[in-house]
Amino acid sequence: MSKPISLISIFVLLNMGIGRMFQVSLGATCFSELTILAVTSFVFWTFSAQYIKVWAQNWEQKPVGKALVLQGGLGITATATNILVGQALVVFMMTVVFRCASPNFNLLHAGLTNNIAVNLFCYFALLFYFVNKEHNQKIDTPITPISGAKIQMEVSRNGSHFLLVPEEIRYIETSNNCIVLHTEKGVFVKYQSLSSLEKMLCPKTFKRVHRSYLVNMNFMDFHQKNSSGDGVLHLKNGDKIKFSRTYRKNLVEV
Repeated sequence: MSKPISLISIFVLLNMGIGRMFQVSLGATCFSELTILAVTSFVFWTFSAQYIKVWAQNWEQKPVGKALVLQGGLGITATATNILVGQALVVFMMTVVFRCASPNFNLLHAGLTNNIAVNLFCYFALLFYFVNKEHNQKIDTPITPISGAKIQMEVSRNGSHFLLVPEEIRYIETSNNCIVLHTEKGVFVKYQSLSSLEKMLCPKTFKRVHRSYLVNMNFMDFHQKNSSGDGVLHLKNGDKIKFSRTYRKNLVEV
């Protein structure tokens, strides 16, 4: 957590510096509100970092465009919340405790644009730090053979590490440059191609039903074909997976 705290500290100090220049330009002599805003921002972003870390783990599961829109919305929401909380605290402390007038009493003051920009940069700095960290942790995760043909896979989620055996996997799907494993322990992401993992699994158990899906046939309930030859595969837990006519022969063989 030391790196996120360092990032937060840099942006808090940057915001204080810009705020001080704004105050000086107005000839203000009371700078207590800058300290209040700095402390508020530091506490806010330190607390929010744990949630940003969770959001970062879902980054690779969405197309880049959708991920940017989603994260942009979350960043704006977090920034607005931080500014509103800090502004309310400034008004309270300056009027009740310090009894000192402040340009920050006006929410729409000239320094607001810089405040928003710095907070947004802080959000995305934390986000991409966690995205990069998550990527480095998951890439080239070893798959270790055990007891003959069986294998076990090391996966991680929210900082916790798990060992999976193929029998626990319901199905696997591709998402951008990674694969998503849907298992009885939950959903996990691995930075590996679907084709390379398919070669390591038992071909009698795991069948390719679509170019983007690999299914454990032990979890299959039934499948429905449409007029084009494509269809939907129903799993015992209620999940539905589309299959293509190209791979329907794999279902017939089951």
